[in-house]
Amino acid sequence: MLNKVFMKMGFAFIESGVYVNQFNASSLHDLKKFYDLELEIDQGNDFRKRAYLKLQWQRKTKQFYPTKNQNYFQTADSNTVDGGKIRQFKVMDKKILNLAIMQSLIHKNLAMINEYEPLLPYDTLTIGMHFIRYIVNQNNASFSSPDWLHKDDEPLVFIHLVELSRTALGGDNLIADDTKKIMHVIRLENDMDTLVLNKAVYHAVTPLGSRQGTAIRDVLLFTIEPHYTQIETTQDKAA
Repeated sequence: MLNKVFMKMGFAFIESGVYVNQFNASSLHDLKKFYDLELEIDQGNDFRKRAYLKLQWQRKTKQFYPTKNQNYFQTADSNTVDGGKIRQFKVMDKKILNLAIMQSLIHKNLAMINEYEPLLPYDTLTIGMHFIRYIVNQNNASFSSPDWLHKDDEPLVFIHLVELSRTALGGDNLIADDTKKIMHVIRLENDMDTLVLNKAVYHAVTPLGSRQGTAIRDVLLFTIEPHYTQIETTQDKAA
């Protein structure tokens, strides 16, 4: 999947069936309950809620574990709004890792990452899991941070759709070239539809609206990077 064609294109769509099967489909309901119960308002923005969980993965042992330090850092280059500072989000309950759908998601992603050529030199990688809910009614809009075309710090980002209301408007992923000309529009519609990106393209998600009542768009951003790129990771230990 994450081959030389992907490296050049900069993005790939992964159908939900890669992650969801007859043995784990029922646990999607449990995952959605975590979104209902565990997320908190993001920095005073009541149109967006989130939680975060940071893991480390050891290539040799193929083991991953939550880290003691759960801070998150982005450079100002990748996020002109909130970058350049260490941020602390609500730490997601680690019990979420026991869900069958989460086990499938993590192991499928790590199998792809294990073969991804640009990351082969690194024995220890940091996984960031951003659990985000965009929530909106017909009188306002919800948007991400940053809210327009950008490149992430991380070499790989998986965008997993967890749930999208039928009344939702927008929430489409945009892919642009280095001139910031938009080349593709991709809509994740089914639970666990996924878009994976590298740093070869700019990307954004359009604001979310609602045609009627309250609408939500729940996503799980699964980021991967060399462990040293997250500030203070020298303190990380198994939690």
